[in-house]
Amino acid sequence: MYGEALAIARKAFGDQHPSVPTALNNLASVLKRQGKLAEAEPLFREALEIEKKLLGNEHPTLAVSLRNLASLLRDQGRLDEAETVFGNALEMQRKLLGNEHPDVATTLERLARLLEDRGKLADAEAACRECLATRQQISPDDWQTFNARSLLGAILLSQKRYEEAGPLLISGFEGMKQREDRIPLADKPRVKETARRLVELYTATGKPSKSEEWQKELDDLR
Repeated sequence: MYGEALAIARKAFGDQHPSVPTALNNLASVLKRQGKLAEAEPLFREALEIEKKLLGNEHPTLAVSLRNLASLLRDQGRLDEAETVFGNALEMQRKLLGNEHPDVATTLERLARLLEDRGKLADAEAACRECLATRQQISPDDWQTFNARSLLGAILLSQKRYEEAGPLLISGFEGMKQREDRIPLADKPRVKETARRLVELYTATGKPSKSEEWQKELDDLR
């Protein structure tokens, strides 16, 4: 259906119209979720090029498209490129939107995940702490704030800072579980992710009964 929408937009408006990059991004996002990364990449890149022609080299919409491309590159394992593109998106958003904006927080979270993947734990921690501080300020009751708490706990867990990680991981899971009905379908797996981190915490700290308790919680999650 997104493919048909894209074809209609191209036919009706030509390539240089705002509806075309929107359709390209929609189609590319679905392909990415299907794991068809090689098919999604040229669509994300075409959307970016059209947006640059229509909006210039600096625009909030362009920054979101850069973030989408960076997420795809991360999924492809092209981590150097992904980090550069995330950095470009973040720099643009800071300049255009300021530091305390939801889009900036989202980019910081995704960058933190990438940096954790790369073993750059100090940098990941800094990015995640800034993300969490922004979300606590602008949307303290939102599920994404508790997701950021759990992510920070996971980064501290990777650094074996167990006493700091524990409260963040527990409050992150509890907050996510209480707000599960508000979480979009595509992000529902984040709840299991927060529970899995607690299994890892108690396994790492030699508490098998606690680890089993959280493993059961994890198994019970749909």
